[in-house]
Amino acid sequence: MSKAPRFACAILLALPITLSAAEICVIQPESEPAIFGKERDWIYGDYLMTNDQISMVIAAPRATRDANMTIRNIGGSILDLTLNHPSNDQLGAYIPTAGRYLFREPTRVETGRDGDAVFWQCRSSRSPANDTSTATVRYRLADGNAFVEATVKIEGDTAESFIPFDGVRADGWFKFETADNTAFCADAFFRQTIGFKSPTEQGPPTWKRGRPYQLRYTDAHVERTSERLTWTVLLHPATSPLDLLSVVKNSNLSPAMHTFQVLPGTQPPEGFDSVNRAQIILRSVDATDSGRPDELITLQTDDQGVAHARLVPGSYVAVASAIGYDSVEVGFDASGDKGNVTLPLAAASGFQAEVNDEQHEAIPVKATIYSLDADHPKFGLSSTRTFIENCVYSVHGRLHCPLDPGQYEIFFSRGPEYNSESRKLEVVAGQMLLFKVQLDRVVDTTGWISADLHSHSSPSGDNTSDQYGRVENLLCEHLEFAPCTEHNRINSYAPHLKKMNLSHLMATCTGIELTGSPTPVNHQNAFPLRHRWRTQNGGGPRASFNPAVQIERLAMWDKESKKLVQMNHPDLHQIYGDANTDGMSDAGFREMLRWTDVIEVHPLETIFQDIPNKSSSGRRRKIAMLQWLQLLNQGHRIPGVINTDSHYNHHGSGWRRNWFACSTDDPANISTDEMVRKIEAGHIVMSNGPFLSVSGKSGDRKDAAIPGDDLVAKDGNVSLKIRVQCPNWLNVNRVQVFINGRPSAKHNYTRKNSSDLFGDQNAVVKFDTALNLTLEEDSHVIVATIGEDLTMEDVMGGRYGRRPPIAVSNPIFVDVYGNGFQHNSDQLDLPLPGAEE
Repeated sequence: MSKAPRFACAILLALPITLSAAEICVIQPESEPAIFGKERDWIYGDYLMTNDQISMVIAAPRATRDANMTIRNIGGSILDLTLNHPSNDQLGAYIPTAGRYLFREPTRVETGRDGDAVFWQCRSSRSPANDTSTATVRYRLADGNAFVEATVKIEGDTAESFIPFDGVRADGWFKFETADNTAFCADAFFRQTIGFKSPTEQGPPTWKRGRPYQLRYTDAHVERTSERLTWTVLLHPATSPLDLLSVVKNSNLSPAMHTFQVLPGTQPPEGFDSVNRAQIILRSVDATDSGRPDELITLQTDDQGVAHARLVPGSYVAVASAIGYDSVEVGFDASGDKGNVTLPLAAASGFQAEVNDEQHEAIPVKATIYSLDADHPKFGLSSTRTFIENCVYSVHGRLHCPLDPGQYEIFFSRGPEYNSESRKLEVVAGQMLLFKVQLDRVVDTTGWISADLHSHSSPSGDNTSDQYGRVENLLCEHLEFAPCTEHNRINSYAPHLKKMNLSHLMATCTGIELTGSPTPVNHQNAFPLRHRWRTQNGGGPRASFNPAVQIERLAMWDKESKKLVQMNHPDLHQIYGDANTDGMSDAGFREMLRWTDVIEVHPLETIFQDIPNKSSSGRRRKIAMLQWLQLLNQGHRIPGVINTDSHYNHHGSGWRRNWFACSTDDPANISTDEMVRKIEAGHIVMSNGPFLSVSGKSGDRKDAAIPGDDLVAKDGNVSLKIRVQCPNWLNVNRVQVFINGRPSAKHNYTRKNSSDLFGDQNAVVKFDTALNLTLEEDSHVIVATIGEDLTMEDVMGGRYGRRPPIAVSNPIFVDVYGNGFQHNSDQLDLPLPGAEE
């Protein structure tokens, strides 16, 4: 027996044990586990238990060990659990005692070998009532077994009354069920099932909904005395309920792993030699035989058309189907050995497309597909990659898209600097339509690059979206700069871009969203930050319950390195002077503003709404845009930005963006340091599509001022140059100037009342004129444009595309006295808590 071993698995393997022997080690750079799947959360210092069948990771028992933002205090829990072939971890965590006892002391860990098994054991650091009772968790993995045994022992006065249950975090699309003395959670789409079986064979544990789900045990599952309570559960990783139940019901029949490969029946184009996400319905030819499935079982293949399941010996029929293909039925015999089953489908129907720009270069593209005579196709979940609901992302501009026969309209797009092209198709069974699409980059954004500073995927812990799919989404929407900002974990998009060989198309850097309570005020992004691979939080700081402490900690992180700190979706009234949101002025969290470089101010359309009054609802008074304008008037020159805060990949990125001034128009040459400087300076235009150019000139300045700049105009006269460009799938019909946060009645232009200032409906340039402003006091000037009663649904989908096209500039600060810009303290008719009247 040993205490907290610091050796690599290779050393343990040197012992005289069999090929299937289990092993345990502390994870170090030289012993990284070969575990795959989008939910793997291991870091250096965790423990790896593995044999020839399965691998699992036990979180190191430390007070600071979190799996992610929502799975916290996780020491002693199983974070990663998967078969070795295929390796596909989708589990959040198995949590002994559901976190009621905490395991935080590394010195209490014991590991070693117990006969034909290795074990890991730890005694708790703290009890639920902070009494003298303790919990001990012990994991045991035997040579050659495809399950791990978890035993929990409660000792002390509370043992007699303690309710026995563990916790399970299996988020997203998992379903929680019981069958054949086994409780299990199953994610059919992402192809993992975890079974929980009591060795007592006295019925299955039961589920109680919660976060985590409670895995509850009956008296038949436990041993209880007045001072001790013990239960054991066997955890079986599997590919599907079929795979799991074949094993737990029929271990004596030695179910063997079978690999199913669904292939296209005709020669596909190069690079598209598999069938994406087929369904396989499996049944036994003789369902009365003991141990075989007596019902239809569906397997989901992966993106390469592959599925895996262990089967008891016998005869089976498999029926494979996929969107755009006729189904095929294949009979086969399963034996005690591993087997391969090939299911060739007939010729596909659908379309193939090559998408280029006006220079005939292939470009990333999004294809949004609508059925004209049936339900829209649903290729996959909103959290997956490439084929996502009714969207297809192709980062290399080539699409091979099977579709069922019918009438369709397809919109090809690449963000709002490009025109969209649509195609109406009649898809006939067995035929692939071939065509080329050209998307012209018609909007001139020279000197500006587009960016989204706030996105999420599975590492954040509050969603299960594929991070690779997030990067596909960003590329196909033509975001040119996007830091990685997962919750409470420094992370990077760079490996995905490298895998795609497209690092030159999008600049990125490592970053974080530090997320604490209270919400919504205690969420802040920062970038760039140093990424420490496979360490807690990626090397990032921990959250705090004090927002002022947290944002200062973030700003000072990495030895006070230069970084951008962004305040996310804030309630600025709470921050400025109402910390407890009771409606009474107090000190708020105003110290946060000292460390804030930019503030999220979406939704943009609220700038056109009437200013709420004292009697308006709390929700109306918490409009971030209005609160930002109030802060500008109090002298807080903090630029505004908008971001998607996307958590899913179906149109998730791209429907909001910023354009930042930049010295290069080539993403390959974008400097993160320059981005930080330009953003801090407020050289920003916020938009969900229209490209708005704003500049100001006066007799006191030869060069033009852009958003974020100061402009001296001692005579009060400013020439304000405004230009609005749109691609062919969106439009605007109003331009409004705001002076010190208030809309100018004089400078409100609509296509209806000022048609001479607006361009042709079909032209790229929608508005292009210089306005003469006469200002009587120092004023910050903002320009906004909107397409009132217009939408962008065809390209951006129903959820985000129903919003009107809109863009809002950051302010130009006009100094009419030449003594430096002076704010006017106007609260815009709505009291700002903590501000002087």
